[in-house]
Amino acid sequence: MSVAPAYARFAPLYRNLVKREVRQRYKGSLFGLAWTLMNPVVVVLTYSVVFNFLFEVQKIPYYPLFLFTGLTAWTFFFGGIQMAASSLVANGNLVKKVRFPREIVPAAAISANAVTGAAMLAIALPLSLVLHSESPLPLVLLPVLLVALGALTLGVGLTLAALNVYFRDVEHILGAIGMPWFFLTPIFYTLDQLPESLQARPWLEHLFYYGNPATPYVSSFRDVVFSGRWPSAIDVAYCIGVGAVALGLGFLAFRRLERDLAIEL
Repeated sequence: MSVAPAYARFAPLYRNLVKREVRQRYKGSLFGLAWTLMNPVVVVLTYSVVFNFLFEVQKIPYYPLFLFTGLTAWTFFFGGIQMAASSLVANGNLVKKVRFPREIVPAAAISANAVTGAAMLAIALPLSLVLHSESPLPLVLLPVLLVALGALTLGVGLTLAALNVYFRDVEHILGAIGMPWFFLTPIFYTLDQLPESLQARPWLEHLFYYGNPATPYVSSFRDVVFSGRWPSAIDVAYCIGVGAVALGLGFLAFRRLERDLAIEL
C-alpha cells in the first residue's frame, strides 16, 4: 500500500484530533482565540516599552509590528514543537488502544498550534502592507517559507514527541531552553544591532545566524511580510534544505522509536 492512501484512511482521525486540541485550548473561554493572541500582544507591548522608550536602543520604524511579525514565525515554530513534544503522552490512551500511524498525533498538535500562527499572520500581513512593506511582490515566497517552516516544525516535533515518551524530561528541558532560544533569535532586534566584536568576525556572525535554525526562518519571514523585500537566496535555500532534512530525519527517528511507544506509555 502506498503512503498517501495509507494516511488518507486516517484523515478523519487527524481532523478530529486537531478539532479536539483547539476546542480544549478554548474550552469555557468567552473570547476563544482572542485569549491566545493576548500573550504575543503583551510580549509586543512589553518589549516595545522597554526597548523603544526606556532604553531607546531600537531605531526600527513601526517597531511593535516588526516585533509582532517575528513573533508570528517564532510562535508557529516553538509553540508547535512544544505542543508536539507532549502530545503522545497526553494522548496515551488513544495510542495504546487504537492502531494508526502514531505520527498523526504530533502532526495534529502542530496543526492546532498553527491556528494561532495563522491568526497572528492575518493581523501582521495587512498591517505590514499598509504601513511598512516596500512591495507586495516578495509575498509570492510566503507559501514556500511557510511550507519549509512547517517541515522544520514537524520534523523536530516528531523527534521530540517520541523521545518524550521514553524520557519525560524532554518537554521540561524544552520549556527551560525556550527563553534563551528566544533571546538568541533576532525577534526583537536585527543583526546589525549586535556588538561590533561579533560583527568584526564574519565566521562568528555566520555561526550565530545559521547555527540557530530558527533565525533564517524568522528573518526570511520578516523580510517578505514586514519589509516587503526579497530574502537572500542563501536564506531561502537554507530554509528549504534544513526543513526537508529535519522532516526526513524526524520521520526516521520517529519510526525507529515508535515500536515500544504503547509499552512505554
